[in-house]
Amino acid sequence: MGEASWTSASYLKDEQYRDSSKLAVRANLHSYGRGDWFEWAALQVPWTAGAKALELGCGAGWFWAKGAKAIPQDLDLTLSDLSPGMVEEAVGRVRDLGRRASGLPADAAALPFDGASFDIVLAMHMLYHLPEPARAVAEIARVLKPGGVAVVATNGRETLAELFALKAAVFGGAARDELIDGFHLENGRPMLEAAFPDVEFRPYEDALAITSSDDVHAYLTSSPPGDRASAAEDLALRNAISTAFEAGGGMFRVSKSAGLFICRK
Repeated sequence: MGEASWTSASYLKDEQYRDSSKLAVRANLHSYGRGDWFEWAALQVPWTAGAKALELGCGAGWFWAKGAKAIPQDLDLTLSDLSPGMVEEAVGRVRDLGRRASGLPADAAALPFDGASFDIVLAMHMLYHLPEPARAVAEIARVLKPGGVAVVATNGRETLAELFALKAAVFGGAARDELIDGFHLENGRPMLEAAFPDVEFRPYEDALAITSSDDVHAYLTSSPPGDRASAAEDLALRNAISTAFEAGGGMFRVSKSAGLFICRK
């Protein structure tokens, strides 16, 4: 399975994001950085009490748990994801927090909601999974009420480049994350400005200082092509990781570039 499978709806829904296990492996690596992405992101959102809010690509609902202190309790919340398993997990997590929430599987490029239905729409690190991110941006604008706000998070084009250089050394391909080419910090703004009159960017400054080679291996084998590595490829990957840690004196430093856009309708 090649890198293009990352944008296959069936692969995303039935394998990669059938549940949160593979996502959790990748999220774990970010604990070597600032570790407060969800809290920081929740503080950027211009919440209003009682607002109708929609999250696209809700994943396991971690945003609502980890950012809870910054989020009004009385939101009317709808959680959506391509994966039914993710929706079920997210809704359960949010309801356990005492919040009102409903959920449904949906394609972000063809949302099953009437126009002007929501005060706030969140799309956090998910638009780059879509074959045509601009279609989802148009859908976000359509379902937002006049005066509503969309919050769209993504990564920079060169983020985690050191990790992807390790992957390229073993499996070939680019020494960066080509998955995000559809929507990253450098090309996402024009797409958003085509749909919203007011777009503001807020950067998230971070870097990783990783001390566990096993965590790096788990990250790189949680997605294509590492998840289908042969025994020889897996050994080569472990050796490349070991060499990187030796070069760093027992630590592997990885750069990050991330942030979010606040889009007002």
